[in-house]
Amino acid sequence: MNNVAAGAMAGSIICALFLKRFVSSAKSWLHFDIYGWTPSAKPARPEGGECQAARALYALLTERYGN
Repeated sequence: MNNVAAGAMAGSIICALFLKRFVSSAKSWLHFDIYGWTPSAKPARPEGGECQAARALYALLTERYGN
């Protein structure tokens, strides 16, 4: 079973469709596709992994719904 794209990007729709198979009985569900990689260095943004979007999302969810 392969749930990733063949190209350089992760393939968000592929992942969402893959997850949909396992949550069909759920009342509601949400798929976050966060691209956590900077392909080339820019001022104040070094090349490589970054997690700002995931940290911001986690902060929002814990603030709104608790720990």
